[in-house]
Amino acid sequence: MQTILPREEAVEEIFSKIASSKEACGRLKDVFQEHMEEENIFGDSAEHFANVLFHAYENGDLTAFLLELCGRSMFDLLREAFLIPKKFHGKAGENPVLLTDLDGNLLQNTKVSAREYAKFKDTFEKHACAPRSKIYLADGYDIVRSYKKGIEIEEEKVNKSRGVLCLYALPDTCRMGLTEAGAYAIVWDTFMEIQKAAPHAIVYYGQETGIKREKEFDEIGVLLPIHEFERKMLHHIQEVDGIVLACREKMMEIAGNDSLDLNA
Repeated sequence: MQTILPREEAVEEIFSKIASSKEACGRLKDVFQEHMEEENIFGDSAEHFANVLFHAYENGDLTAFLLELCGRSMFDLLREAFLIPKKFHGKAGENPVLLTDLDGNLLQNTKVSAREYAKFKDTFEKHACAPRSKIYLADGYDIVRSYKKGIEIEEEKVNKSRGVLCLYALPDTCRMGLTEAGAYAIVWDTFMEIQKAAPHAIVYYGQETGIKREKEFDEIGVLLPIHEFERKMLHHIQEVDGIVLACREKMMEIAGNDSLDLNA
């Protein structure tokens, strides 16, 4: 039998970065314990628990067992502990959901309060975007997984955060021979810097989620919730710009200056 979720590959580098940080290990432990202490743990039938346990043992599927123990996969725990970015699926993806177009106009059938849109529009007009970056009004979510039947799982979007999404193009890490976990390791220090500069920012990363002139590229997105950053939105966007662009420059030094056309 296959594992219930695709297993991440080449995780050693990102795991070693987390394991070498006392703060990161503490965050991971706290998140795991928090979910273990919640009500309804082992709320399923004894038969379901036994089936999940046996499946996990037979297939070496830690995620199957973690979902039964605490309702989170390994990488869910890392994301909830703010140790790796959330997964970005592209501009048409379901998390985050873009609410505006390239010109800052609301998309059709989008409902946004006048205050929220006014704050976004003011930011859109005043902020000069760096090359190969854009800003959007967007809704971000947490993804919660649970068993629905046997060992089948379902996903639910919870904890919506509406904010300004700064989206940046990065070199294609797949062409650099990196897995998704490997890409996380490359941007891990940058990810931690963003959190320190803008606490409560939500960071997304996607491998080859963008394409321009028939050339694929990675993207990193930083969502700044309006209710958290309303008063100093421009200041924090400028800080994020500096951090991400420094990361991009380092990645291009590794991948080559032709790995990303900054004039596209």
